[in-house]
Order: sequence, then C-alpha cells, then structure tokens
Amino acid sequence: MEEKILKDWSEFKPTIDEIRRKYGYHELAIGEDQSVKFNNTILFRGQQNSNWKLETTLERKTQDVFSVSNYYGLVIRSVNELGSYTGAKWDVPSLQDIVDEINKKQNNFAPFLPNYDYLVYLRHHGYPSPLLDWTESPYVAAYFAMCETLSDEHVAIYVYIEMPTGEKSLKFGEPQISLQGPRVRTDKRHFMQKAWYTVATQWSNEKAEHVFCSHHEIFNRTKNSQDILIKIKIPSFSRRMALLELNDYNINHFTLFQSEDSLIKTLSMKDFDISNK
Repeated sequence: MEEKILKDWSEFKPTIDEIRRKYGYHELAIGEDQSVKFNNTILFRGQQNSNWKLETTLERKTQDVFSVSNYYGLVIRSVNELGSYTGAKWDVPSLQDIVDEINKKQNNFAPFLPNYDYLVYLRHHGYPSPLLDWTESPYVAAYFAMCETLSDEHVAIYVYIEMPTGEKSLKFGEPQISLQGPRVRTDKRHFMQKAWYTVATQWSNEKAEHVFCSHHEIFNRTKNSQDILIKIKIPSFSRRMALLELNDYNINHFTLFQSEDSLIKTLSMKDFDISNK
C-alpha cells in the first residue's frame, strides 16, 4: 500500500489529480502499432482515524466467520418487518431458493450475491454488512473523514483501483476482493453518495462456498499490478478548512442522507464547526 502524507487540506486536490493522471486509464494493444484506452474506476473511502483498519460493519460487529448463505439466513428474516413499515418491496425468495441460486451461479473465484439491492439497503441503514462502501467522489470521501470531531492526528482517505492494467490474476483458494457496482435500485442514499462496494471472500472447501474475510489482510499482500490501494493522510487541524470548501460544493450531511436528523446535523455543523461565530 502506498502512503501519501499531506501537509494540509490544500494539497488534497493536487494529490487526487496526480493519482487520476497515473491510474485513470489503461491501454490494450490491438495491433503492432495500435492501442485502445479504457477508463479505470477509481474509488475513494474516508475514515476519521488514520489508524483504523479497512473493516466492514460486519467485522466490527462480530468475529464470527459467515459464509454467504449463512449471512443470507440472517438478513431475510427482516424482509417482512421492513416491508410492513416502509412500504418497500424486495423480491426476496425463500432461503432454500437463495442457497440453490448461490450454488448454481457462484464459482470458485467469485461469490454470487443475490438480491444485492436489499443488501445495499440494509448497509445504508446500519445493519452489519460484508459490503465495504466506497464512493466515486474524493470529496464525499473527504467529508466522511472530516465530518466528526477527530480523535487522531490524521484522517485517511483511501483510494482503490481494482485493475489498473485491465487484468486480474486469481489463485484458487486465496482471499480476494470483488467489486460491486452502482447500478442497482435501492435506497436513495446510495446515489447521493455515489456509492460502490467491495466484498472480500475466500473459497471454503469445507462449506463448498465463499466465506467473508478481511479486506485489510488482502490489501497488505496484493501484487502491485492489481488491487492498488493508496492511503492519503491529512492532518486533523485541516478539518475546518476542508468543511468550508466542501460546504461550498454543497457536500454536507443533509445532501448525503436527506433526512430530518441529517438536516439538524448540517445546521449544527454550520454554527459550531464552520462559522467564525
């Protein structure tokens, strides 16, 4: 993992521009003298403490190891309760049908996640999730890193590029990271936050399916040609400077969550965190 330590917030945009120039696209040869350029997906994640690991909310909740089907056995219990309260409808089949679909569509290298829209909804509303959330916007990531009173000398914005060269080599049985895209019908927060997700899994011969594992350990041992991770550290004293600029971009809790609570939080931040009083 590459690490960049900035002197203050003013260096953030130039650093992002540099990363985008370096990893923004890859070329594939189509002949002896010709090549085609393809844009790379560059994702960002903000964390309020630079010492925190990249952990999912499921990892933070429990040390238990879940297979994909074990996890679905939990989450489908709440479908009817949530539907009754919210009026939303998810086309979630029985657990046996889900297990059958997982067994049919998974392979040894990549998990299959049925009813992905429902998993994303749960993730955005606080249910422990194996999905690690990212955003296409470095500024949304920076807001999430800076929005709370900070407890460490630096915040961290992580930058992830899954396949900077357009290729990804996989070895059977090794833990791996899979990218889950943004095009899904789900909670509106997903779109306001320009969200993507990653899931870390490892094939289990014992269970004959994938089990969820740690992103952090995979990132620590990946090859330089794939799963690029860059850690940008910004001093915590830059928080007000960052929030002022992000507010100019209309990036705040209300625009990212669109709830009454988030409006109150945005107003309080303007009065106590940004204003000169």
